[in-house]
Amino acid sequence: MKRLSIIIASILLLSLFPAVSLAAPSKDELAEFVKETNWSEEGLIDHLEYFWDMNIEDFDTLEEMIEYLGEPITEENLQQLLAEYDFETEEELAALLAENGEMETSDDVRDVFRYIDALDSTVSFLTYTGTEINDETLNQLLNDYGLTKGELISLLKENDDSLENYEYIEDLDIMVSIYLGGDEWPGEDEMNQILADIDLTDGELEALFEHFMTLDFENPDLLDKMMDLESRLMAFGEFDSAGDLTEAEIAELISIIQEMMDLFQLDAEFYLMKDGEKTHLTTAEMVALEETNGHDLLIELYNTEGQFLADMIITAEMFSSELIEDTVTDLNQAETVIKKQDHAKVKPVSKHAKTVKGGKLPNTAGNYIEGVLAGIGLALIGFAILHRRKVKAA
Repeated sequence: MKRLSIIIASILLLSLFPAVSLAAPSKDELAEFVKETNWSEEGLIDHLEYFWDMNIEDFDTLEEMIEYLGEPITEENLQQLLAEYDFETEEELAALLAENGEMETSDDVRDVFRYIDALDSTVSFLTYTGTEINDETLNQLLNDYGLTKGELISLLKENDDSLENYEYIEDLDIMVSIYLGGDEWPGEDEMNQILADIDLTDGELEALFEHFMTLDFENPDLLDKMMDLESRLMAFGEFDSAGDLTEAEIAELISIIQEMMDLFQLDAEFYLMKDGEKTHLTTAEMVALEETNGHDLLIELYNTEGQFLADMIITAEMFSSELIEDTVTDLNQAETVIKKQDHAKVKPVSKHAKTVKGGKLPNTAGNYIEGVLAGIGLALIGFAILHRRKVKAA
């Protein structure tokens, strides 16, 4: 496996998928809301799209949408924002916004932005200053990517870009990531095909979604546990198969898988399947598989009450093809670029970018563990975060 952090990258990739359509605020509720706020539905739609790349249908209830929008701009929170960003006057803030095309000089920030989070996001983006490009920072970037300066210049030129276009190393880092891996990014059609290839239906996706909607993702203990699992997965680094791991590391991997299931209140059953016959596998047996002998791997997911939610099939052919490897590569690329963007405090959306303790196990496992993690990562954690993506990070 290229990297076990595919689990976390799955979260990021699945956020590209269209959410299962469940409910939305009713037209009557919306009409009453815009009337009470002296707004228009068109203005609300434009605000959600412009600042957050969202739309009304992304919310199940009106209350959820209102919570997402945040606090309206008040004199108190506006003064707090001015102080936080070292503006002496509101006029100074307005001048910055007008200079960058976010409003006209005659406009009032209260009318243009309406909500303090939208204003804060915009000002944060406009006032961000990164790390200057110099010999030290440039050499570090070149070392990170295994490039020479000449190769970097050629890479930029191939993409109609130039080193002179960058002032901050973080911005250059993001674009180098994209240029080096842009052709590996999977589109929506490709990801939908992967889900079809593992026989995950729309009904099963919806069942998973509804299951995760019952979990409390506002519970800090749950979030802390998720971060702990991520850290433990990241500690594995890179390996090509479980044969590269020690017995203690394999035991830790099994523990992480089980803890992940417990955290999300799920049970998983593993089977080898061929010609309609199924052979049950424990998690340890699954990890220790050395070869498939033409069998497919069936993964069934249940809630802790025994209710079936979904199953997926990773065929023998998939393990002998590039499907899993390509999926992992895509997930790695997504994780790399998005982490870099987060580090550089890229504005979420801008007008200009309409953007599982175990005993002794043999260490001769083959590729099944890779497929299991990729499959569970796609079908499990991603849909947990689908709910979180509707609630703005604090």
